[in-house]
Amino acid sequence: MTVELPASEPLFLGFDLSTQQLKIIVTNQKLAALKSYNVEFDVAFKEKYGITKGVLTNKEDGEVVSPVGMWLDSINHVFDQMKQDDFPFNQVAGISGSCQQHGSVFWSHEAEKLLSGLQKDQDLSTQLKDALSWDKSPNWQDHSTLEESKAFVDAVGREELADITGSRDHLRFTGLQIRKFATRSHPDKYANTSRISLVSSFITSVLLGEITELEESDACGMNLYDIKAGDFNEELLALAAGVHPKVDNITKDDPKYKAGIEDIKAKLGKISPITYKSSGSIASYYVEKYGLNPKCQIYSFTGDNLATILSLPLQPNDCLISLGTSTTVLLITKNYQPSSQYHLFKHPTIPDGYMGMICYCNGSLAREKIRDEVNEYYKVEDKKSWDKFSEILDKSTKFDNKLGIFFPLGEIVPQAKAQTVRAVLENDKVIEVGLDTHGFDIDHDARAIVESQALSCRLRAGPMLSKSSRASVTSPTELKGVYHDIVAKYGDLYTDGKQQTYESLTSRPNRCFYVGGGSNNISIISKMGSILGPVHGNFKVDIPNACSLGGAYKASWSYECEQKGEWINYDQYINQLLKELKSFNVEDKWLEYFDGVALLAKMEETLLK
Repeated sequence: MTVELPASEPLFLGFDLSTQQLKIIVTNQKLAALKSYNVEFDVAFKEKYGITKGVLTNKEDGEVVSPVGMWLDSINHVFDQMKQDDFPFNQVAGISGSCQQHGSVFWSHEAEKLLSGLQKDQDLSTQLKDALSWDKSPNWQDHSTLEESKAFVDAVGREELADITGSRDHLRFTGLQIRKFATRSHPDKYANTSRISLVSSFITSVLLGEITELEESDACGMNLYDIKAGDFNEELLALAAGVHPKVDNITKDDPKYKAGIEDIKAKLGKISPITYKSSGSIASYYVEKYGLNPKCQIYSFTGDNLATILSLPLQPNDCLISLGTSTTVLLITKNYQPSSQYHLFKHPTIPDGYMGMICYCNGSLAREKIRDEVNEYYKVEDKKSWDKFSEILDKSTKFDNKLGIFFPLGEIVPQAKAQTVRAVLENDKVIEVGLDTHGFDIDHDARAIVESQALSCRLRAGPMLSKSSRASVTSPTELKGVYHDIVAKYGDLYTDGKQQTYESLTSRPNRCFYVGGGSNNISIISKMGSILGPVHGNFKVDIPNACSLGGAYKASWSYECEQKGEWINYDQYINQLLKELKSFNVEDKWLEYFDGVALLAKMEETLLK
């Protein structure tokens, strides 16, 4: 970006500390992205830290970690870039941002003293080296905690864990990582740890010059936080600390139990509720070294997926669908309906809201596999062309009781091994078929891959959307009629072991926003839009800097709230962005695809291996 910066108005910085780079984007109060700066870790720090793609990997045990010093160096590196660019640091009124989720940083007992005494003539990593009890942080790609995962499930149960924390056990989640650190990999370093930060609260702390509280929405990705109670769950803390009565054979009467609980509570500190209020002013180090305004406010950072939803004017019941290598669905809801098959986090700017997240392994890989088979069958010269695939999609005007599930990779939602399953509905019975049997041909594969992916999103989004505002373009009488016809034909429907209800099956999204490589194919997103059936439109958006933009918008929103001394609804604050977005028209097939919803549910229940 080469936009000339305004001379006097307040500016806001949005950080995005991802696995492979630190990016900072500059915006103003009109939410215009003015300039960006970044450093790629492998380019700048590979020799110093020995990293590859931003991490250190141990293939033997699956451990993937990031050097914490590298993150500190990246702040100096980018701020130095900005200084060389004569960036007007004195105009920065607020800073917020996003960081990779689930990673933990372990502070030593020297941390507070060292943070508060930063000297401008030295870089951060040199001065804060002894502020860390461990100089690494587990990365989200880490999968070395199978033992800890088993402990959490044995003690609490998978669905029960999801009910408490919004997510089932995940190898990357912080609670499991802390247990490994405390009981298996580094018990001595755990004993010498004064505080534990998430990556988001770590960067906030470094900018403040003091250790700050965990941010509530990001804390939901720890498998430790009881979302409904609004506090840490003691049984889960006991697991993380290695003092669980069942798993660690320690009774609650044992002094080790109480000491372990109190110790981990002190290490984690309090969780800061969702707020617009500042965490404090920027540390004097940045004022003296770079010329930042001493009144510049630091607002709590959050996780990367959470920051993504802040980059768009998303309202309750809106869905953001990312069609990349994997398919990810992010949705806004005021309904806490947890499941082991998706995630629920507190919303970072809506106190009574949640962000739901569904992650599928099989996204573009599955679509491209079918595209290649279509092109081979029709002898298309350009093997990577989407033209024939799109032509088939555009010609399909209704659901014809044929569906396929295509998992080139083992899938996590639903949990299943790599496989392909095709089925048809004949005489109200679900029959598994092969290609070129029962009228199932290559054209049906092209339709079915898109249909099954959209139907899976619809099935799993339904419980999160239900009990929220259920605007519909279909009359209640007609809806009930269709629902009863489906149940009569298929029987009760279950998804991931939970029964679907009238409310979950008849809830529609408000709006759907499509991003990622797959969204460039209008035929694919038109088909998905016709199945998902948002009441107020489908939008194709391009947000390449979503995480950093979300951070900058969060900072400017917080600043505006503080200036007015009152809470401003976040979606209204950034609604001006919607003026730049145009919906695309699709033929609404939502009602007609009830049979598809039911067929997919039955296929998953009875045919997946």
